[in-house]
Amino acid sequence: MIIFAIAVAAVLYFTYGVVKSRYFGEKQGGVETNNGGLQDQTENQADNMSAEKSESGSLEDDVPVSENGRPIVENTDCEDDCARFKNNPGNLKYCQEVCGDRPVVQKESETQCENLEGLEKDACWRDLAVSKLDVDICDKISDTKLQTICRNRVVEELLD
Repeated sequence: MIIFAIAVAAVLYFTYGVVKSRYFGEKQGGVETNNGGLQDQTENQADNMSAEKSESGSLEDDVPVSENGRPIVENTDCEDDCARFKNNPGNLKYCQEVCGDRPVVQKESETQCENLEGLEKDACWRDLAVSKLDVDICDKISDTKLQTICRNRVVEELLD
């Protein structure tokens, strides 16, 4: 009975976080955000942003960006398949990551992600976390919004 109670408590703990953030959490720009630790990661995100600008070209001027330099993705963007970002491959890929449109690619180990940079690295960490069903791997993602999405995806896989 004790093991059963612990298992139920663990499932409820993870479910509570997903339900709270998805249905009752505050929204900013129409997309779930996680502001915890944002100030600590600002410098890393600025470095990653400069690397991504060289990968994807400069950010478009007509697309609003957040404090970390990433485009602000709204629910309407997810509903229309990120059409607003079609002219900028870097922003399009970020939008697809935020909206959960990119399928998970199975990963086996951390060495597959270590030599990547920017959004590619964050996407790799998300894939590894989902492949291993390990929420702690999501903490290695530099973007707080993508960390939250990673955690939610791992929990969804655990509940399925």
